[in-house]
Amino acid sequence: MKKVFISGCYDIIHGGHVEFFSQARALGAYLVVSIAGDNALLKHKGRRPSVPVLHKKKLIENLSMVDEVIISDETEGELGLNFASQFLEIKPQILAVTDDDLYEEPKKKLCAQVGAEYVKLPKTLN
Repeated sequence: MKKVFISGCYDIIHGGHVEFFSQARALGAYLVVSIAGDNALLKHKGRRPSVPVLHKKKLIENLSMVDEVIISDETEGELGLNFASQFLEIKPQILAVTDDDLYEEPKKKLCAQVGAEYVKLPKTLN
């Protein structure tokens, strides 16, 4: 079973997120969505979340294309990799990102540790 892993803040769920989830799920048979926890969001965006993390988790879990939702709250290590230890434990075959991902090099290095493919997906929702 090919596992696809995606990550993000998803602070306010919108149509672009849903489109991204659908595109990512189409790459494999199982989609894991990693949500930035409150501490990781504060480090990454410099602010507290707009929506409680458990509320976001519940919303995303109920989307038909999503198989698993995890909360990633690592604050040590490189920015943009708040999910690194969970990624290494899950060992997905694909890490999918949007084509404007700011952390390509550290994510490619993380993928290399488990033999995962780094896949960029276009933002198609206007």
